[in-house]
Amino acid sequence: MKRVDVARVLGEETTTEDLFVSSIGGILDDWWNHRPGGEDNTISVSILGSVSSTALGLAIALPHRRIVAIETDGSVLMNLGILCTLGAERPSNLTIVVLDNGLYECIGSAPTLTSRNADLEKIAEGAGVLNTATVTDEDTLRALLRSQLEDDELGFVVAKIEPGMEVWPQEKRRYTDGVEDKYRFIRHVEKLEGIVVHAGQPHV
Repeated sequence: MKRVDVARVLGEETTTEDLFVSSIGGILDDWWNHRPGGEDNTISVSILGSVSSTALGLAIALPHRRIVAIETDGSVLMNLGILCTLGAERPSNLTIVVLDNGLYECIGSAPTLTSRNADLEKIAEGAGVLNTATVTDEDTLRALLRSQLEDDELGFVVAKIEPGMEVWPQEKRRYTDGVEDKYRFIRHVEKLEGIVVHAGQPHV
């Protein structure tokens, strides 16, 4: 299973009503092309270790809305403490999908510790995270997502993927940066929720 396969399955099993927090790296262009409806429903967090914590805050702030964290093994390993917090809080509207290829692929393919003895599912389970699973193929991933996204419980899926990145033509590459993404995401949330998140500068 490849990274782009996970992005495609996740995009097919979610809706334009869902909100996403994504890691950076190889997933950016894949998810840009497979996010539900092509909406500005995703905020990409540029600091490794902050994806699940950002998603947790969003899930707590919007308990009626499904939140999905698109994580990576390198990011989770940078902040294993978040698993303990997730295990304590257990937000029922949050599902975490960890893309695990055992590498920091975008910065030269240095191995992560999941390439040796670290098992993120077992670590999460030991921290009290509910509904943990590890998958290696699309069909199992799809079935699991259908269950976890609808069960009103915290879910944690480790998707084992092959090394390698999809090469998208220039016209399908994500053309926004993190700053623009943040404001587009805010406006999307404001529209979905009928609220003002960031009013911006008043006109004078």
